[in-house]
Amino acid sequence: MDIAVKITLVASIVMVGYNLHQLVTSYEAICEKVKDFKMLAQQNDSDEGAVRRSNFLLTGVLSLLFVTLVYLSDFAYWIVGAVLAKMAVSILLSHIEISQIFREDAIRPSFFKLTKVDAAVNVLVGLGVAVIAVS
Repeated sequence: MDIAVKITLVASIVMVGYNLHQLVTSYEAICEKVKDFKMLAQQNDSDEGAVRRSNFLLTGVLSLLFVTLVYLSDFAYWIVGAVLAKMAVSILLSHIEISQIFREDAIRPSFFKLTKVDAAVNVLVGLGVAVIAVS
Protein backbone atom coordinates (compact mmCIF):
# COMPACT_ATOMS: atom_id res chain seq x y z
CA MET A 1 0.00 0.00 0.00
CA ASP A 2 1.37 3.38 -1.07
CA ILE A 3 2.24 5.96 1.63
CA ALA A 4 -0.27 8.46 0.17
CA VAL A 5 -3.01 5.86 0.47
CA LYS A 6 -2.08 5.20 4.11
CA ILE A 7 -2.14 8.92 4.95
CA THR A 8 -5.43 9.31 3.06
CA LEU A 9 -6.90 6.46 5.09
CA VAL A 10 -5.86 8.10 8.37
CA ALA A 11 -7.13 11.51 7.20
CA SER A 12 -10.46 9.93 6.21
CA ILE A 13 -10.89 8.35 9.63
CA VAL A 14 -10.06 11.66 11.34
CA MET A 15 -12.60 13.40 9.10
CA VAL A 16 -15.25 10.79 9.96
CA GLY A 17 -14.57 11.16 13.70
CA TYR A 18 -14.68 14.95 13.64
CA ASN A 19 -17.89 15.02 11.64
CA LEU A 20 -19.53 12.35 13.80
CA HIS A 21 -18.82 14.62 16.76
CA GLN A 22 -20.43 17.52 14.88
CA LEU A 23 -23.36 15.31 14.01
CA VAL A 24 -24.17 14.30 17.59
CA THR A 25 -23.62 17.71 19.21
CA SER A 26 -26.90 19.27 20.32
CA TYR A 27 -28.17 22.70 19.33
CA GLU A 28 -27.93 23.86 22.95
CA ALA A 29 -24.28 22.77 23.17
CA ILE A 30 -23.48 24.60 19.93
CA CYS A 31 -25.20 27.76 21.21
CA GLU A 32 -23.08 27.58 24.35
CA LYS A 33 -19.90 27.16 22.29
CA VAL A 34 -20.94 30.11 20.14
CA LYS A 35 -21.20 32.32 23.21
CA ASP A 36 -17.78 31.19 24.43
CA PHE A 37 -16.25 31.68 20.97
CA LYS A 38 -17.70 35.18 20.62
CA MET A 39 -16.43 36.13 24.09
CA LEU A 40 -12.92 34.88 23.28
CA ALA A 41 -12.91 36.72 19.98
CA GLN A 42 -13.90 39.96 21.71
CA GLN A 43 -11.28 39.49 24.43
CA ASN A 44 -8.61 39.11 21.75
CA ASP A 45 -9.90 42.10 19.77
CA SER A 46 -10.61 39.84 16.80
CA ASP A 47 -13.15 41.23 14.39
CA GLU A 48 -15.29 39.22 12.02
CA GLY A 49 -12.94 39.76 9.09
CA ALA A 50 -9.90 38.45 10.95
CA VAL A 51 -11.75 35.38 12.20
CA ARG A 52 -13.21 34.68 8.76
CA ARG A 53 -9.76 34.94 7.17
CA SER A 54 -8.15 32.59 9.68
CA ASN A 55 -11.11 30.18 9.42
CA PHE A 56 -10.89 30.23 5.62
CA LEU A 57 -7.15 29.62 5.77
CA LEU A 58 -7.50 26.71 8.20
CA THR A 59 -10.47 25.02 6.55
CA GLY A 60 -9.12 25.76 3.08
CA VAL A 61 -5.69 24.31 3.77
CA LEU A 62 -7.08 21.20 5.47
CA SER A 63 -9.63 20.64 2.69
CA LEU A 64 -7.05 21.17 -0.03
CA LEU A 65 -4.70 18.78 1.75
CA PHE A 66 -7.42 16.12 1.90
CA VAL A 67 -8.29 16.57 -1.79
CA THR A 68 -4.58 16.40 -2.66
CA LEU A 69 -4.23 13.16 -0.70
CA VAL A 70 -7.21 11.69 -2.54
CA TYR A 71 -5.62 12.71 -5.84
CA LEU A 72 -2.20 11.31 -4.89
CA SER A 73 -3.87 8.04 -3.90
CA ASP A 74 -4.81 7.57 -7.57
CA PHE A 75 -8.55 7.88 -7.11
CA ALA A 76 -10.61 8.39 -10.26
CA TYR A 77 -10.74 12.01 -11.33
CA TRP A 78 -14.49 12.19 -10.87
CA ILE A 79 -14.07 11.12 -7.23
CA VAL A 80 -11.39 13.76 -6.70
CA GLY A 81 -13.74 16.34 -8.26
CA ALA A 82 -16.65 15.23 -6.08
CA VAL A 83 -14.51 15.44 -2.93
CA LEU A 84 -13.29 18.89 -4.01
CA ALA A 85 -16.86 20.09 -4.56
CA LYS A 86 -17.95 18.70 -1.17
CA MET A 87 -15.05 20.37 0.62
CA ALA A 88 -15.89 23.66 -1.11
CA VAL A 89 -19.46 23.45 0.20
CA SER A 90 -18.17 22.78 3.73
CA ILE A 91 -15.83 25.78 3.52
CA LEU A 92 -18.71 27.98 2.37
CA LEU A 93 -20.94 26.78 5.21
CA SER A 94 -18.15 27.41 7.71
CA HIS A 95 -17.75 30.93 6.33
CA ILE A 96 -21.50 31.58 6.66
CA GLU A 97 -21.45 30.19 10.19
CA ILE A 98 -18.75 32.65 11.27
CA SER A 99 -20.80 35.49 9.78
CA GLN A 100 -23.88 34.38 11.70
CA ILE A 101 -21.96 34.19 14.94
CA PHE A 102 -20.69 37.74 14.62
CA ARG A 103 -23.85 39.31 13.20
CA GLU A 104 -26.54 37.46 15.12
CA ASP A 105 -24.68 36.13 18.19
CA ALA A 106 -26.21 32.73 17.46
CA ILE A 107 -26.70 30.01 14.90
CA ARG A 108 -30.17 29.87 13.39
CA PRO A 109 -31.90 26.50 13.93
CA SER A 110 -32.44 26.08 10.18
CA PHE A 111 -28.73 26.65 9.52
CA PHE A 112 -27.88 24.27 12.36
CA LYS A 113 -29.89 21.56 10.56
CA LEU A 114 -28.02 22.35 7.34
CA THR A 115 -24.69 21.89 9.13
CA LYS A 116 -25.94 18.52 10.39
CA VAL A 117 -26.63 17.45 6.81
CA ASP A 118 -23.17 18.70 5.82
CA ALA A 119 -21.57 16.71 8.64
CA ALA A 120 -23.53 13.58 7.67
CA VAL A 121 -22.41 13.89 4.05
CA ASN A 122 -18.82 14.45 5.22
CA VAL A 123 -19.06 11.22 7.23
CA LEU A 124 -20.22 9.40 4.12
CA VAL A 125 -17.44 10.94 2.02
CA GLY A 126 -14.84 10.00 4.63
CA LEU A 127 -16.15 6.45 4.87
CA GLY A 128 -16.33 6.16 1.10
CA VAL A 129 -12.75 7.37 0.66
CA ALA A 130 -11.57 5.00 3.39
CA VAL A 131 -13.34 2.00 1.85
CA ILE A 132 -11.96 2.79 -1.59
CA ALA A 133 -8.49 3.31 -0.16
CA VAL A 134 -8.37 -0.14 1.41
CA SER A 135 -9.89 -1.96 -1.55
